[in-house]
Amino acid sequence: MDRKSSDERADIVMLMTDQHAARIMGCAGDPAVHTPALDRLAKQGTRFENCYCPSPLCVPSRMAFLTGLEPHQSGVLTNDDYLPSDVPTIAHAMGAAGYECHLVGRMHFYGPDQHHGFTNRPIGDIGASYPSAPAPDIGPLTKGRGNRGPDLEHSGAGETSYQAYDQAVIDHAHRCLAEARAQKARTGRPFFLLVSLFCPHPPYIARRSDYDRYIGMVPPPRLKRPATDHPAIDAWRKAGQTDDVSDQAIAKSRAAYYGLVTMADRLAGSLFDALAGDENTLCIYTSDHGESLGERGLWWKSTFFDESVKVPLIVRGRGFESGGVNKRIVNLMDVSATLLATAQAGDLPGHTGHDLRQTEDWLDQTVSSYYGGLMNIALPPLRHRMLRTDRYKLMWFDGHHPMLFDMADDPDELHDVARDSDHSDVLEHLTTSILDGWDTAAIARQQALGMKRNRVIRNWVSATSPSEPMRWYDPDRARNAYE
Repeated sequence: MDRKSSDERADIVMLMTDQHAARIMGCAGDPAVHTPALDRLAKQGTRFENCYCPSPLCVPSRMAFLTGLEPHQSGVLTNDDYLPSDVPTIAHAMGAAGYECHLVGRMHFYGPDQHHGFTNRPIGDIGASYPSAPAPDIGPLTKGRGNRGPDLEHSGAGETSYQAYDQAVIDHAHRCLAEARAQKARTGRPFFLLVSLFCPHPPYIARRSDYDRYIGMVPPPRLKRPATDHPAIDAWRKAGQTDDVSDQAIAKSRAAYYGLVTMADRLAGSLFDALAGDENTLCIYTSDHGESLGERGLWWKSTFFDESVKVPLIVRGRGFESGGVNKRIVNLMDVSATLLATAQAGDLPGHTGHDLRQTEDWLDQTVSSYYGGLMNIALPPLRHRMLRTDRYKLMWFDGHHPMLFDMADDPDELHDVARDSDHSDVLEHLTTSILDGWDTAAIARQQALGMKRNRVIRNWVSATSPSEPMRWYDPDRARNAYE
């Protein structure tokens, strides 16, 4: 087949948000949230009910999605780590297979390589291009930006540069889509358009109209803080100072988060609606990790409870059932495997994902890992790993006892059965699986070296203020204000 003149491979448009909890969509059963665009996409395609992220943290999760490598394999363990430019991504493989690959918006790349195989990136990230480079200037709203309990007191209604950035990303995405279609008409080459928004990531500050839709309407967290915690969860809770969040801050933060989800839905809908009726375009919606949002008294990400580690995934296009709900255990790395299969690009070296259209012999299990490194949460390097099977979830903590949950009988993960004699055989089997190829001593050495290297880079950034040519700066920073 002459791909330039008669290429029948599907175009691909994928939209990724940051920190969207899988449960907070109308199509996922949330009665309070307003997500008409995503609900419509789910009716037209398949929603995957059990999709997990490779790591409940932005950079490791995104880099694992792009490479198909777990964090300990790529070296991207934390939000301070660079993806080496010689590690190929799906953009490299798809580009080599004849696709035009466009990245519009956020991907959280660190270092001078802000493309990693994408040939076109019309708008870069709002965040820093190097660790310790200044965060976006949001003026009086800065106190609401962090990841500690006291920051939640500053949630509410207002306008931020982050909202303006997401609108700019969608505007660029529409132009890029039109240009990609025009280019395809000339060359016959299919395209991959990856669009990535910042929201509903904190700060929990939503525009007044979106905030007012939810304040007083979103119920409080359903799962209460347990009387006792696993030591690793307790350390996270103390570092994040989440025990003294006021009821008012909880209500404001949840209302604003729901408002940001609705804003993201509106922006996503404008893009997906532009593709309505296009049967040769594969449309995908997902996020990099979830959000606890006060459930169990926890906030943000970085744990293996479903609120944090599960992500939304909706796919519309050939090979995916309209109105389908797929309950298989899948991972974002399976999404990138599906992209490679669609592009007929072959496998990336070491890629661990599988095409979601594969229906036979699906191994109903996946892994996720967490090594620490969330901004302003002071914890030593961690080595945590999760194994999720069709029935069980094992959380393994280096230095602490594991946790085991029977997800069939206990979907809320309230009853740890790791020390239950009736589950000793299950625990032994899953422990063998989760430790296979995962050497905590080697990872600890990797972390120690990485911290030393990162310290040098941070000192260099502070001393030299390197240029960030791909970074987006708000042309109207005065917009940052509470309403």
